[in-house]
Amino acid sequence: MAESKAAKIWREHKLVFMIIIGASLGFLIGILINDPIQDLNPDDRYTAIIIIGFPGELLIRMLKLLILPLITCSLIVGLANLDSRVSGKIGGRAIVYYLSTTCMAAILGLVLVLAIKPGDSMSRPKDKKEQELVRPLDSFLDIVRNMFPSNIVKACVEQDKTVIKEVKIKSSIHKIYTPYNSTGMKGAELTYMVMQKTIMQNMSDPNSYYTTKEVYDTYKVGSGLTTKGKANFLGVIVFAVAVGIVAGKMQGKAKVFVEFLSIFNDIITQLIILVMWYSPIGIMSLIIARFAEMENIADTFESLALFMVTVVVALVIHGLIVLPLLFFVITRSNPYVYLKGVTAAMATAFGTDSSAATLPVTFRCLEENLHMDKRITRFILPVGTTINMDGTALYEAVSAIFIAQAVGRTLSFGDYVAISFTSILASVGAAAIPHAGLVTMLIVLDTVGLPTDMVAVIFSVDWFLDRCRTMINVLGDSYGTGIVQHLSKADLEKDDLERALQEKEDMRKGEFKDDEMEFNGVVNRSYHNGKADEGKADNWNAVAVSTTTVF
Repeated sequence: MAESKAAKIWREHKLVFMIIIGASLGFLIGILINDPIQDLNPDDRYTAIIIIGFPGELLIRMLKLLILPLITCSLIVGLANLDSRVSGKIGGRAIVYYLSTTCMAAILGLVLVLAIKPGDSMSRPKDKKEQELVRPLDSFLDIVRNMFPSNIVKACVEQDKTVIKEVKIKSSIHKIYTPYNSTGMKGAELTYMVMQKTIMQNMSDPNSYYTTKEVYDTYKVGSGLTTKGKANFLGVIVFAVAVGIVAGKMQGKAKVFVEFLSIFNDIITQLIILVMWYSPIGIMSLIIARFAEMENIADTFESLALFMVTVVVALVIHGLIVLPLLFFVITRSNPYVYLKGVTAAMATAFGTDSSAATLPVTFRCLEENLHMDKRITRFILPVGTTINMDGTALYEAVSAIFIAQAVGRTLSFGDYVAISFTSILASVGAAAIPHAGLVTMLIVLDTVGLPTDMVAVIFSVDWFLDRCRTMINVLGDSYGTGIVQHLSKADLEKDDLERALQEKEDMRKGEFKDDEMEFNGVVNRSYHNGKADEGKADNWNAVAVSTTTVF
């Protein structure tokens, strides 16, 4: 019996449908249980949310467990299997693509937020949360510093960060004039207050006094390096790239090493496939927990609806118009057919909220669904996961200007340029983990002197927007892989041809050696046989001589 079309679609895309169903159920259940969860006392509420989100926590932990070996092995194997000239060209094309699309994203976000102005009607929150102190220069140096870790083992679990502290220096002493009658006090009460404040009486006006106030200037100063308990993926990637390039140049000498890593990478891939069948449950758990812990869903969406619309519209334009148009112009292929092939990766990105955790699924989509060359995917995707953050750059530019509008700050053209540039720079150094953009956003805000405590304003909706921008980050990596492979087609074919010729030459040399050995064997056998015959002849001659002598 012929298989129906619906059954075939379900069989081929069963995991994608299961992920989408899990995410949809997560939204629905999370909204339904929000009120009952909020009615619990703080202790029970915390316990309920932890239990609800525990399956999702396990999913994140399993995926993070496989990220480090996957990235390291993929990069080394991918680069080692590429000719050094080819990898250099491919890397150059990838970097140009990454920087170009990230700039486009930041500029698009800037234009939309200025047109929509979502922060004009936003009131500043009363509660202020203490934020991490940052200095743009130190943040940039930390990015470069982490690219070259002093200990590669340490880089797997820690990254370096400059500690910033505030230093206050007395700048002046101000005298403040205050009339007696402005205090509203009389008699002994006023006299006691005056004595306590060390008053300097103004003799010309007995109904007034002066108080002194010391004024301090506050400076942000670096006070050495510390380590943060997060993997330094940037340093690991730089190390893996270096090892892969050197291994590729060594060719035959590194063959066993590369084959070992290739087999290990295949093992990790099989483990990832097993984990992904658990992902629908984990994704549903994560989303339910996020919705259940929100104190007031209605008020949150109402107050920040315009900001969310601005970000989502910008992400949709960049992901469904700008990137596909760029893909079509360069490859002359249908970008939406290509987009269909990475649906599972985008759904996983939305659920896991991490482009790094999604990396295993992205590999699978590009290599199995779209049949991308593994030499390209294993080189482009790990690098893109770290430095290609289109959605993050767009989000940080929009958020910074939204905050400026919310506090009534008028920005100059130079401020807009600084925000765009810093958003791009900060997104490059952002870790591929949930809510990393909120941390790097402090760099953007500090660059133009915006209040960093305003990050708390958008934190309530960041859980949703972070998932949206993570999808665009993954989509940008995927489109970039297709574009780079198209541009590198001639180089890859040349590399294949050179490898084929080299293998043929090695085979010919091997056959020649076999023929030479066989020829030498024949010669040796002939020589020894000749010696044997010669010995026999000498013996017969000796016998003949003896016989002649005797007769």
